[in-house]
Amino acid sequence: MELTIVDYFGYNLPAPERFRLIKAAGFHGIAGLLWQDDFDKDYQSFPHYAKETGLYIETMHAPWWGASDIWLDNEAGQTFTSEIIDCVKVCSLYKIPTLVLHPEHKEGTAQASIPHTFNIGLERLGEITAEAERLQINIAIENMCRIEYLECIFSNIASKRLGFCFDSGHQNVFMPDIDLLDAYGDRLMTVHLHDNNGQEDWHALPFAGNINWNSIVTKLKNLSYKGAISLEVGNKNLEHIKDPEAFLKLAFERATTIFST
Repeated sequence: MELTIVDYFGYNLPAPERFRLIKAAGFHGIAGLLWQDDFDKDYQSFPHYAKETGLYIETMHAPWWGASDIWLDNEAGQTFTSEIIDCVKVCSLYKIPTLVLHPEHKEGTAQASIPHTFNIGLERLGEITAEAERLQINIAIENMCRIEYLECIFSNIASKRLGFCFDSGHQNVFMPDIDLLDAYGDRLMTVHLHDNNGQEDWHALPFAGNINWNSIVTKLKNLSYKGAISLEVGNKNLEHIKDPEAFLKLAFERATTIFST
């Protein structure tokens, strides 16, 4: 089993130092979730940092703040579509196999509304998927707040390059009564693990909240999932750990514990 972690995990360090510490803690790779200069001005150098450190980039996360626009017949929706297609090209350039895409945008725990029609969004996702097929990149749709988006996308777009990103924390807050791994496990491409209390989207380490990890691990094993396990975490509820090296060591230990049973 390969373990990866987000390239930013809650400590304000230069990216090369974060990558070095991630490798030293035992992780095999990173999930490039924050590829925009809101966080790191040198984000375009991340592939170089990863290679230098001996890490691989498992996924690249697409921008999420305009995700709901893709369903709207306006300029913002078309602009967002173009941005996602550019992300597919970046994945191809740096040999990153999978782009993770939110189907809708949320603010905190506020759920996105359902559009009047899904047609324009499906057309745009069709364009994105066609480019992904051309460049042999996977698009993994992540569960967010509303099951309707997943149902619409997976029932209308048939492509081996379009699959599912299971997010444990989002399920616990927004869809606790829906078995997403049962519904979309046959399309599973990548996994985001983090914990919370079922009320707020903490992105905390496993065992910080109330997620039933035995259940998730059992389902993944039953699916014979062979992909990487990615921790999409920060130091929520562990702010007292000032040493990023100690935090990463704990993160690796908890991820390993989950899958040791």
